[in-house]
Amino acid sequence: MNSDPTTVFVIDDEVQSRESVIALVQSMNFTAIGFESGEQFLQQYQGESGCVVSDYRMTGMNGLELQEKLAEQGHQIPFIMVTAYARTPVTVQAIQKGAVTMLDKPYSEDDLWGAIREALSLDERRRAEKLARADITNRIASLNDKEKQVLDLIVAGQPNKVMASKLDVSLRTIENRRRTVFSKLGAQTVAELVALVLKQAPATVS
Repeated sequence: MNSDPTTVFVIDDEVQSRESVIALVQSMNFTAIGFESGEQFLQQYQGESGCVVSDYRMTGMNGLELQEKLAEQGHQIPFIMVTAYARTPVTVQAIQKGAVTMLDKPYSEDDLWGAIREALSLDERRRAEKLARADITNRIASLNDKEKQVLDLIVAGQPNKVMASKLDVSLRTIENRRRTVFSKLGAQTVAELVALVLKQAPATVS
């Protein structure tokens, strides 16, 4: 499936409801693609960016099950649930599993569009963070084994003299390796270097 970076994937087995959401998204000059079931969506979705607007109660897989399946497959696409059968436990489960919001039918177009804008912004932020982490990982991978040893010791807060003793090399060798580490990682200070290393960790889903 090829899609625009801001595609809204609309999953609803009721044609009228599905087409109504698609029309709203298109009126805001964004791309929307409709699916009549969660199963149909999963067969075609390959990790494209955007967000999902899904009905809760559908023939076959329901909205919560679709949300869970996407998470199992490693997809973090923001999820908006809509339902005409609002129940507190379902709402709690959806939010706990990372849904941006759950809207009760009938909802206002303003509320739906606000949720979609929030979801698309979240998706853009997550993908930017993922690219940044990949860039940092590539920079660290460019270090040789001896430079990685120095990086680990810098992050651990060890001074140059201690590094030299632990690695059984001269202070000048440590200074040279340290300069190379800072250069390859594009950091100017120890604080920047540590922050770069910490950014490798995936961000908490919000």
